[in-house]
Amino acid sequence: MNPKTEIIDIIDEGIITIDSRGYITIYNKMARDIFGITPAHGPGHPNGRIAEGDIVVISDNILGADDGGLKPKDLKMIGIDPSGINEGDAIIAIGQKGGPFGSGIYKNVGKDFTEGELSLEKIINGVSIRAMINFDSKLLRVRVGKRDFDYVYLWSAGHLVLIDEKTMEVKFYQTKGYTARGEDTKTVLRGEPYRGKGIYEKVIEVENVHISEIHPDSDIIIGLMEVAQGEDRTVRGLESSINGIPVRCSIEPLNDGDTRIGALLKVTDITEIKALWHEREKALTTLESLEKKLETYHIQQEAFKNLIGNSEKMRTVVEIAKRAADTSSTVLLLGESGTGKGVFAEAIHRASPRRDNPLVYVNCASIPETLIESELFGHEKGAFTGAILEKKGKFELADGGTIFLDEIVELPLTLQAKLLHVLQNRSFTRVGGVQPIHVNIRIITATNRDLEIMVSQGRFREDLFYRINVISILLPPLRERKEDIYLLAKHMLPQIREKTGKSCMEISEDVLNIFFRYDWPGNIRELENVLERAAIMANGEIILPSHLPGCLHKKQPGISTGMVEVKNPGPLRDILREAELGAIKKALEVTKGNRTRAMEILGMGKTNFYKKLKQYKEYLV
Repeated sequence: MNPKTEIIDIIDEGIITIDSRGYITIYNKMARDIFGITPAHGPGHPNGRIAEGDIVVISDNILGADDGGLKPKDLKMIGIDPSGINEGDAIIAIGQKGGPFGSGIYKNVGKDFTEGELSLEKIINGVSIRAMINFDSKLLRVRVGKRDFDYVYLWSAGHLVLIDEKTMEVKFYQTKGYTARGEDTKTVLRGEPYRGKGIYEKVIEVENVHISEIHPDSDIIIGLMEVAQGEDRTVRGLESSINGIPVRCSIEPLNDGDTRIGALLKVTDITEIKALWHEREKALTTLESLEKKLETYHIQQEAFKNLIGNSEKMRTVVEIAKRAADTSSTVLLLGESGTGKGVFAEAIHRASPRRDNPLVYVNCASIPETLIESELFGHEKGAFTGAILEKKGKFELADGGTIFLDEIVELPLTLQAKLLHVLQNRSFTRVGGVQPIHVNIRIITATNRDLEIMVSQGRFREDLFYRINVISILLPPLRERKEDIYLLAKHMLPQIREKTGKSCMEISEDVLNIFFRYDWPGNIRELENVLERAAIMANGEIILPSHLPGCLHKKQPGISTGMVEVKNPGPLRDILREAELGAIKKALEVTKGNRTRAMEILGMGKTNFYKKLKQYKEYLV
C-alpha cells in the first residue's frame, strides 16, 4: 500500500474520486465501510446463481424501494399469485424458483402499517423456515432451522435468502452492501451471479470500475458525474441517500490546471443521526397522538358532564353516544318522555368536531303544520302571503353544525319525503325557491314513540326510518336505573337552590327510600319537578317526606301476583283467555297505554304482544 493510500484510508470521511469518464480512481476504507464493500458477516457461501427449485425467502419492508425495483408481478418467479400485492407493501414470502403459480405463500401489509411484527413460517423437508419483519426494531429476519440471517434497515431494505432444495443448505444471504455488489433481490431472482461470502469471499475491486456499477444512479451520483465532466459547481453538506444508506455529501471538482480531470465525493454516514431523528419524530408523533387523545378525553368529559349516572345501562348508552360523537353519522335517540334526549343531543354535538358551529333545536310537534316547511327550509320573498322578506330555515342556520329534530314522528308525510332528500343529498330548496341550497350538517333525531309501529301503520316513511336509524341510542327510563337517583338529585339540588333561593342541601334517607319505591313515569323531568316542589315546601336544609307531593306516598299501581279469580267456571281454554285479556288490560291501564312498558310488565316479546293485541282488539277499545 502506498503512502498516499494509507493517508486517505485514515480519514474519517468516505472519500470517492472519479475521472471525467466516471471511473473510480480512489475509494477509501471509510467509504467501503459505509457502503458495505467489506467482508460480509455470517457463515459464508460460495459464489453462484439461483437455480430452478431453489427455496426463496423474502423479507422486504417496502416492495420496490431498495430491492432493485421489485414489482408484484416479479413474485410469479417463485410461484406467488401477486393479485393481492401492491408496490410499497411490506411483504414476507416463501416460495420456490419456478414453482407452480399459487404455490408460494406470503403475508403483506400496506404502507400505513409501521408498528408491531409480521411473520410467516413453513416447514419444508423437515426444516422450519421463517420470515419476519419487526417494524419497531427495524429488523428483517430469515430463520432457517436454528440460524438467523438478520438485516437491520433504517428506511427500507429487501432481504433475500436462497436455500438448496435438496440439501436444505443456505446458498445465498444478503448483507450490507448488496446494492454495491449488484446483489439486490430482483437481480438475484433474475439469475444474475452473486459473490461468495466468508471464506469464499474475494475483495471487491472498485478502482477502475464505473461509479454506476457500484452506485446505481441517484441525484448525488448524477451530480458527481456532471461535475466530473466539467460542470462548474460545488456541493456542500447535502443530505441524501446512496445505496439506501443515509449520508451527508460534498462534491468538489478536481482540476489539473485549467483542465477538469474528475470530481471528489466526500460522504459521512448519518445513519445513527437519522435513526435518532426518526425516533424523535416518532416520539413527537406519539406525543401528538396522546395530546389529541387527552384533548378528546377532556372535550368528552366536559361535553358529557350533565349526563349523570353510574348504572350499567347509563354507562352503556353514554359510551355509544361518545363513539357517535366522533362521526358525522345520523343519530336516532329513543326513549320515554323526560329521559334526557335533548341533553344527549347537546352532549353529542359538544363532543363532536362540529362543536364550534351551531346546534339548532327544532321541536317538530310545536310548529303548526302550515308553517313547518318554511321553518325548516326557509322561504323566498313573496313565496306566500306575508312573506315580505326571504328567510333562512333551520337547516340553513345549522350549516356546519348539528340540527336536532325532536319529536320527528310529528312531521307530515310530505315533509318526511323532503327530509329524506336532505339526508341523501345534503341539499334542499326554500319554499318558493328553485336554486338548491347545499348544507354540511349532522342530523340528530328523537322520539318517544315506537317508530316500527308508526311505519307499519303508514304514519312514518320506511325509507326515512332506515336513513335516520344509523346509530340508535335507547335511553333507559329512570325506573330501570334507580341506582342513579341519588346522583341525579345531588346534581340537581344546586341548580334548584339557585332557582328557588332556598337553602335545602340534603335529602333525608326516608325520602330516598320513597324515591326508590316510586316508578317515575315522568322520568328525570319528573324527578326534577318533585325536587323543586320539595325545596320550595322545605323550611330547613333537609328535604323530608312531608315535603313531597301526595302521588309519591300512594301505593304504586301494579298487577296482583295472586291467583286469578274465576267468575264463571267453565272450559280451561276460556278461563285462560279471560285471564290473559285481563292481564293485558291491567298492564295497559297501569302504564297509561304505554305498550313498551306493558310488554315489560307482562314479560312478553314484541311479536307475541302485538299478536295478542290484534287477537283481543275488539275488547281493548
